[in-house]
Amino acid sequence: MTFWHDPGTPSSDTSLSAWVTALTHRIDPATAPRLGEHDPFDGLLDGLDSAPLDDSARRFLRGREAQLREEWDYLDWPSPDTVILGGLRMVPCHDNGVRVGFLLRRPLQRGHREWDLVAARWRSEQLIGPREDHGRFADTYLSYEDRPLERAYIGAWSGYQVVRDLVVLTEVMEVVRRAHLDAHTRRQAMYRVACLRGAHRMPWNWGP
Repeated sequence: MTFWHDPGTPSSDTSLSAWVTALTHRIDPATAPRLGEHDPFDGLLDGLDSAPLDDSARRFLRGREAQLREEWDYLDWPSPDTVILGGLRMVPCHDNGVRVGFLLRRPLQRGHREWDLVAARWRSEQLIGPREDHGRFADTYLSYEDRPLERAYIGAWSGYQVVRDLVVLTEVMEVVRRAHLDAHTRRQAMYRVACLRGAHRMPWNWGP
């Protein structure tokens, strides 16, 4: 683990994130046997019972989790297990003018690289976001990746929607768990659940 006293400012260069992601996927899982297995359902609905939502919203979120769990079990992964970031979006990179550092919210995990690639793309697919950033991410990732994707465009993978929807549900639950903190977060949680239920058209503007 590396600690930076001054990691610098967040970098908007998505090629840095792609570089980190590709190098992470190159790590031989046999050299990191102690890494935990990536299980996106582990703790996914934690805090739902105590969240300030109505019963209808809670039932919907439980049903959505159950549906995605069933679909997850039938995914046809095109690549073998490897080391992954396991995050919800592109890895945050910082640049202090001397060296580039990246910050992880959680340890690396063993899983499928498709999770990382879908997570890096999901904002431009579901939300209002800079699509060119994700195009630049894909181009850079493919230039560093030593095991070419069967489909260079991750959105063409048959399991893309399932993984994307699970990434989004995970993001929604992160806000739901904090909904008790203040009125703004509660409104955000209710709005995001409403988005999942089809009350708003995509792309969704979830704001800052």
